[in-house]
Amino acid sequence: MQTDTRQPQPNSSARQWFVQVDDQPYGPFDDQMLWSFMCEGRVNPQSLISQTASSGFRPVSADPALMNWLSQVPSAAPAELNPEPKPKPAPTVFMIMAEVRSGRGMDLIQTLQGLGHVQRIGDAVWLLRAEATAEDVRNVLSQPLGSNDRLFVLDSFANETAWFNLSPDMDGQIAALWNIKRD
Repeated sequence: MQTDTRQPQPNSSARQWFVQVDDQPYGPFDDQMLWSFMCEGRVNPQSLISQTASSGFRPVSADPALMNWLSQVPSAAPAELNPEPKPKPAPTVFMIMAEVRSGRGMDLIQTLQGLGHVQRIGDAVWLLRAEATAEDVRNVLSQPLGSNDRLFVLDSFANETAWFNLSPDMDGQIAALWNIKRD
């Protein structure tokens, strides 16, 4: 049986979405961009969304249609479309920084401990040794987080980053910081 990994079809091409992070609305985003955020793990059931920038924000989990979209987010490419197995990532050390304001800190720590060997080095900073990519770690760790929580992951060996619930401005600033040309 083949899994359908296509994007769910939007109900209206004119729909727009706003995502609220730290009481700040970001958007508007069209259905395509919202779907991309879901696939990246940046929008999850706890993320606050609205179709207006000024009011009506609610968790994605309160919208059955959006929860249906989330249920269709591909977890991996179907085996039929990817005949060669994806190489297993080499062991690496990640630095994880999290601001957990939702009271879900223990859920985050338990999820983090399930990924590999963990060492806490600060109030909101951990080192993790695991065989994964920064994006994989972000996608797993963002699941227990709430809409006001923030997460940053740095793969110290590959010099790659991934994050959750940071503003679009910070997206660009972080990407610019890591886009260093080396001789």
